[in-house]
Amino acid sequence: MNELRYQNHLSLESFDQETQERIAQSTITIFGIGGLGSVCSLYLTNAGVGKINLVDYDTVDETNLPRQVIYKLNQIGMNKAIAAKKVLSDFNPEVNISAYDERMMGDNLYNLVNESDLVIDATDNLPSRLQINEACRSSKTKHVIGTAIRFEGQVIAFDHAKDESPCLNSIYSSMDQSFDDCDGAGVLSTVAGTIGILIANTALNVIIGNENYNEMLVLDLKHNIIQRIAIKNDDN
Repeated sequence: MNELRYQNHLSLESFDQETQERIAQSTITIFGIGGLGSVCSLYLTNAGVGKINLVDYDTVDETNLPRQVIYKLNQIGMNKAIAAKKVLSDFNPEVNISAYDERMMGDNLYNLVNESDLVIDATDNLPSRLQINEACRSSKTKHVIGTAIRFEGQVIAFDHAKDESPCLNSIYSSMDQSFDDCDGAGVLSTVAGTIGILIANTALNVIIGNENYNEMLVLDLKHNIIQRIAIKNDDN
């Protein structure tokens, strides 16, 4: 471990070499390397996460650039996971980064989730979220979800190792028709950036053992209002 690189981490109270090693030995899979995933992947890479899997079948578009801050003009048309891997590897060559330029489903989805210490869902559509949620529940993998739309955002962490833990089904269902995406409703670039950083912070808290699970952090950044909402298990 490069102690100089992580000097400010190691200067924190209750944060020592063992804590940083815990981060360095972790494997995090991020689904969706868009406005949220691109930001959280940047901070997790620079924080020294040992292995990061990037999953996204979409390509970089010029309309992405205001909020998907790791991409450059000359990467337009490239697959997002592959483009992100190139940029992130330059930031921290010590991190083992894998890119998956495919729509992950079935056994491939389950196997990737099962080999992860933590899964981050930064996708922007409900069917993908529910599939990822089910894979995390089945494999008992810890799971962080972030959403951002218009001026609002939410972040929540679930510990699926606990049978009594709620999950995404406690909030949404496959029949829910109210789930908008930012392409249709819009999103302020700074909202995506703020939620992306909060996802990364939540992920690090999960890895080092500081996270409070099953509480949704809800942000209204038009009016700078922040709330915490407890999520209960609906037994589904």
